[in-house]
Amino acid sequence: MVARITSGSNLSGVLKYNADKVNCGEADLLLCNRVIDMERPDRFNLTDAMQSFAPYLAVNRRTKNPVFHVSLNPAITDCLTDAQLTEIAREYMERMGFGDQPYYVFKHRDIDREHIHIVSVRIDEYGRKLDHNFERRRSVDALQSIERRYGLRPTVKGDEQREFDTARRVEYGRDNLKQQMKSTVRLLAEQYRFGSITEFRTLLNLYNVDLEERKGEADGKRWNGIVYTATDEQGKWVGTPIKSSALTPKGGYKFLQKQIARNDADIKSEQIKGPIRGTVARAMHRARTQDEFVRLLKADGIDAVFRQNAAGRITGATFVDHRTKTVLNGSRLGKSYSANVFQELFNNPRADRASLLPKLSAPAPAPATLRQQTPQKPEAQRPETTARPHAVPPAAPAAEQPPKPAPTPPRQTEKIRTEPRGLSPQPHPAQPAPHGIGESLFLAAGDLLGQITEDGPMSQEEFEAMRRNLSRKRKPRRKRTISR
Repeated sequence: MVARITSGSNLSGVLKYNADKVNCGEADLLLCNRVIDMERPDRFNLTDAMQSFAPYLAVNRRTKNPVFHVSLNPAITDCLTDAQLTEIAREYMERMGFGDQPYYVFKHRDIDREHIHIVSVRIDEYGRKLDHNFERRRSVDALQSIERRYGLRPTVKGDEQREFDTARRVEYGRDNLKQQMKSTVRLLAEQYRFGSITEFRTLLNLYNVDLEERKGEADGKRWNGIVYTATDEQGKWVGTPIKSSALTPKGGYKFLQKQIARNDADIKSEQIKGPIRGTVARAMHRARTQDEFVRLLKADGIDAVFRQNAAGRITGATFVDHRTKTVLNGSRLGKSYSANVFQELFNNPRADRASLLPKLSAPAPAPATLRQQTPQKPEAQRPETTARPHAVPPAAPAAEQPPKPAPTPPRQTEKIRTEPRGLSPQPHPAQPAPHGIGESLFLAAGDLLGQITEDGPMSQEEFEAMRRNLSRKRKPRRKRTISR
């Protein structure tokens, strides 16, 4: 169950809205709490109702929005009796702190889902304003308790907007035809983007509503008007045509022109047209007949509407994308989507399909393909080049493996000094020429410790003497200067 709470200052307007519903048979008065009871349930006296609230409004004129108006809307699958709706309204008002307030409860039947409206005031009999802090939070808690008690379908976040803002097909002979048309025209005019009244008319035809644009001149001034009519499944007019001024202001000529001007930039945007064009193009490549083409698009959430003359020739094509709520004529998508192209594709067996079909955009390369090409770059040899000056030659001459980087000479020298290896029985291969004092010391120590002499291993004193001898620094050569 969903609650919509509104507040305002026009009590007579809210009561008149519900009174008109009762008096025309679209609503019933279910409950009167601390107000003047109506003698006839099918007639609502607006004057008596205003007198019921007058004492409360007279003692407090400071409150800016004293009117409390809420609609409680159960799910369309929840079937509740009038007695249950009355108890739900009473319990809801008690939990909201309005149990001792004057209020009326109405049950509306103007749409598919029966729901109730409650009208009250936020001022008590002493002139104090009722607390409205956390009002919506308290409303949610009250409805959750009511849902559990009556076994109603719980409200899921996001359902509220979809429940109220979904247009439905108009059905002649079901409920009030005018109210059905009013709801459908208003929602479609508000929600969908269209670039002309003709495109809006195509959208309305999907919901069994048609419009006729009328123009004239009166007192030297030109005027434009819109007339709406319900249709049957074959598109024929049924019922009485209704002027937009008598139906809804959001279906009038001025409102539609404002919507067209506001939607102009969106309709021309490639961000809107691009996905629709791509979906239509893929369906054109797959479909062989007009019916198959319409069926493929419908599966993707797009209605394709073709206009034909008396001879059966296609004279226009319009696409209604219900995903983005956009209406586009085929000519807006490009020359490949005009009426002549579809006429040749679906009504000319000898047509050259290859020349008529639009080109499909090639998919962008996947990122994984680029990543697979990256290791082919010759960067794996860089460690070998940088580590070559510090590499230690292999112990065996037959080793062909790439040299492994060795620790820096100071660390290796310290390791040799503290942990001398045993003498090797094999002669060590010749070493390359040294490039510096540190490297000379490192290589000489390795040769001395790795060889066997006739006198036996070198003593510690001999090793230290040789180290000091090799560590002596040579005096730098003086640079020659040339005097001019």
